[in-house]
Amino acid sequence: MMTLEDQFISRVSAFLGRSDLSPTAFGQKAVGDPNLMRQIARGRSPRLATADRILAFIAERDGDRRSARDPPCATATPATDQQAEHNEEEQDDDREPEE
Repeated sequence: MMTLEDQFISRVSAFLGRSDLSPTAFGQKAVGDPNLMRQIARGRSPRLATADRILAFIAERDGDRRSARDPPCATATPATDQQAEHNEEEQDDDREPEE
């Protein structure tokens, strides 16, 4: 059985395979972090809020919000505006400084 992390990486990898974006450009456009995919390849696990932003980016580019964001057996519950703002603030604190 695939873990959620495996499913996430599989979705991102499949998107990169069919898109015209390099891993660096993908990370920059999806979450503002050009090192994202390199760090994930080295074992970094993105926070849930970050993973949600990445999956939302994929869904937007694919033109189908539900299929990329929702796990196969779950129904997503939208976060309140206050929760979303809080998650974005935490995500900004989670980034590693650029070199």
